[in-house]
Amino acid sequence: MSAALAKAIARNDSPSSLLDSLMREQLRDTTEFRAKTALRRSAIFPLPTIDSYDFNYPKHIDRELVMRAASLDFIREKSNVVFIGPSGVGKTHLANALGQLACLRGYRVRFVVAADLVNDLVVGQSKNTLHKRLSAWDVPELLLIDELGYLSFDARGADLLYQVFNKRYQRASTIVTTNFPFKDWGKLFHNSAAASAIADRLVHKGLLVRITVPVRVWLS
Repeated sequence: MSAALAKAIARNDSPSSLLDSLMREQLRDTTEFRAKTALRRSAIFPLPTIDSYDFNYPKHIDRELVMRAASLDFIREKSNVVFIGPSGVGKTHLANALGQLACLRGYRVRFVVAADLVNDLVVGQSKNTLHKRLSAWDVPELLLIDELGYLSFDARGADLLYQVFNKRYQRASTIVTTNFPFKDWGKLFHNSAAASAIADRLVHKGLLVRITVPVRVWLS
């Protein structure tokens, strides 16, 4: 017998109140199970939070914009969030924190490093299963693409990555972390047209969070 049921019986609750208590407990257990399952499937690890992020460290970060993202309205609106800044400023921390919140709200979430995403698509193309792989990356209501810019992509990789963004455009939300400003994305993708198209789809109605640090840290 559950603790909630025992308390209800001890209070001599009416049958309807007892049934209500059981239904509430079942709903709570179901919600908790779904959240844990979503977190496990999301591949988010470890599990940081917005509260544990040090907003005093960066030279500049729009905290209000981050908190607006934490409302998760952007998922309902099927728009995106982009974190831009150098290494070590907590872009991945914030992205994963938003992903964790989305899991707890019941959204389907998936985390992937940009290079791993492109490699998955290249393998899919070579095995004639590209359509299947693109469909798989289209499923999450929130897709977290980390470290976009740490490795450059050839024209083939840029085209494949564009297809992911194009399929998700205005249909599902994406969070991207990158150390490259948009003006340099042509160098990153070796394909200016693809770079421009990806950037346009990302920032359309999206939230752009720029994080800067003191020059001495940026150059270290």
